[in-house]
Amino acid sequence: MEIETSSAIKLFFPNPSLVLVFYEAIANAFDAGASEIGIDISIQSFSLASSLNVKIIDNGCGFSDESFERFKKLMKPRDAFHKGIGRLVFLDYFSNVHVLSQWSNKYRNFVYNKEFVGNSEIVEFESERPSKTTLNFTGFAKEKIKSYDDLLPGSLKERIIAHFLLTLKDLKDKGHNFKIRISLNVEEENLQREFISTSVEINSVDLPKMQSVEIAKNTLDAFSSIKINFYINNYYVGRNLLTAISIDGRTVPINLVLPSVIPIGCSAVFIFSSDMFFGCADSSRQKLVLPENVSESALYSLLRREIGKILVDEIPQISEFNKKAKKRFEQQFPHLLGYIDCDVVGLIDGEEALNSAQQKLFKQQKEILQCEHLSDALYEKSLDASSRTLTEYILYREKIISKLKLMTSDNSEDEIHNLIVPRRKEYHQDSILSGVYENNAWLLDDKFMTFRTILSEKRMDEIINNILLSDEVEGEAGRPDIAMIFSADPNDNGPVDVVVVEVKKITDSEKENQYAINQLIQRAVKLSKYCSNIQRIWYYAVVNVNDEFAETLQIQKWAPLYSKGKVFYQEFQAPKVGGGFVPTPIFVLSFDAIVSDAEARNHTFLEILRDAIKKNVEKTSIKESSDSFAVIINESIVEASPL
Repeated sequence: MEIETSSAIKLFFPNPSLVLVFYEAIANAFDAGASEIGIDISIQSFSLASSLNVKIIDNGCGFSDESFERFKKLMKPRDAFHKGIGRLVFLDYFSNVHVLSQWSNKYRNFVYNKEFVGNSEIVEFESERPSKTTLNFTGFAKEKIKSYDDLLPGSLKERIIAHFLLTLKDLKDKGHNFKIRISLNVEEENLQREFISTSVEINSVDLPKMQSVEIAKNTLDAFSSIKINFYINNYYVGRNLLTAISIDGRTVPINLVLPSVIPIGCSAVFIFSSDMFFGCADSSRQKLVLPENVSESALYSLLRREIGKILVDEIPQISEFNKKAKKRFEQQFPHLLGYIDCDVVGLIDGEEALNSAQQKLFKQQKEILQCEHLSDALYEKSLDASSRTLTEYILYREKIISKLKLMTSDNSEDEIHNLIVPRRKEYHQDSILSGVYENNAWLLDDKFMTFRTILSEKRMDEIINNILLSDEVEGEAGRPDIAMIFSADPNDNGPVDVVVVEVKKITDSEKENQYAINQLIQRAVKLSKYCSNIQRIWYYAVVNVNDEFAETLQIQKWAPLYSKGKVFYQEFQAPKVGGGFVPTPIFVLSFDAIVSDAEARNHTFLEILRDAIKKNVEKTSIKESSDSFAVIINESIVEASPL
């Protein structure tokens, strides 16, 4: 041969596959006008790769003198449709290919291997005989066979149909009968892997019923149209999608969209054909290689758009699924409204859509924060971005409320306290960004969002030990379960407010509940004397407020507050050391009041923000549409203006 074979194999087939051997032999047979092809595979066992032998027989026109001359010279193709190097893949998998070919009254016999120099033996018969070519592949050159599917007739049938789909469809449309038989003979069968002796056949009946449409306007190539050949099966077991380009009679897969764009239970095939794809495959025919004047991104974008249209028309459940997905996004992620791209191919990929939307929001926030001066346009964007950020925070609060709603009497007081105000941690004003997501005192009242100082366990223990009442023992396991959050560090000299949350033992005993309320007042007095810079104590006692106890509280001048649960309020004054009093409003409330009232407030905020964002998105869309229309009109005027 005119070039070193081993180097040529690596150069032209960098990513070979055993199935390429079958593809190449079938393609050569079709080139020779064959209507019947037989593939006989024999092997002792799958694990014994060296025992693999393949025989491929066709009834094509055979190795005439003209075709043999081309075969001898590598890279001398018949026309632009052929590469002239496909046979190299034979030698990547087999040491020898024994070729026996008869045509007219002649018979040619030669062995194709790495030492092949173009010699063959010819025998002439007295009369003409039917054309027939046999390729015997022996001496498997690999250590092992990668996959059972490379030898199983059923799997090979599917792959061969897909690879030559448009070629086979063209033969069928022209009324040309064809038959491809694939058989496997195994001496040591593997029933578990269904690796058994079997045979299948491919004929026109096996081809899917393809439809075809032309892309209305192809801006990529003014001289070539693109035809979409497609097949949709809505009764498929599983999910399968093939997108490919038809190049020189073969199917070259391209990664346009993922199979996840179609529902489970569907199968779809999209094969694009056009004169512009003529010869646009690499040497191994596994990869699309576009001309320099055609943009791959523009082509793929065009093809994706057309696939999307077909999928929506052919698979009705896609529209229904996407409609529900859009509604779900609007409800669950209102802060990303307008950024979530729902104009996609097939089914919306929720994860991808959300990640993309989040990145768009980050980009807008970055643009605003990095600018030195806000223009009018950026000011509008900053208002929108701040609304979205606040909405995201309100959504976070909804999750906290949902978690609180799930709590029952089985949950410990620790769990309840840590959800409202995390204990055993210490936060200050300088950690406002992280603290706002950990301090949930807004569950009680939104004004406490600004309170930042949560005491560590050590400091908390110190305070609690100093505000124990006479009937409570220091260090006792049953000591009061209290959490506190300050408006500022109580160790500083400035005045501070403090929110105190105390969960009392759940009981229906009015006597015990009344005693618990009296304890609150006494503890507030101790706290005001211990922390002299406290200017106000907001005291919340979570108790079991039944109807009987609620009536008693009202008799004692506790004022009922509007709530979806039961909340009672009374203003007290705790005396300070050195004179004066600390205002001490005390709230007695049921656990369900915390949850229900916080949920109602939060929902109101969320609806206001959601509506504002939605209106802004609609306003922006109208403006963008108007701007686009103006551009089109201006361009039309320019084009129509006389020079």
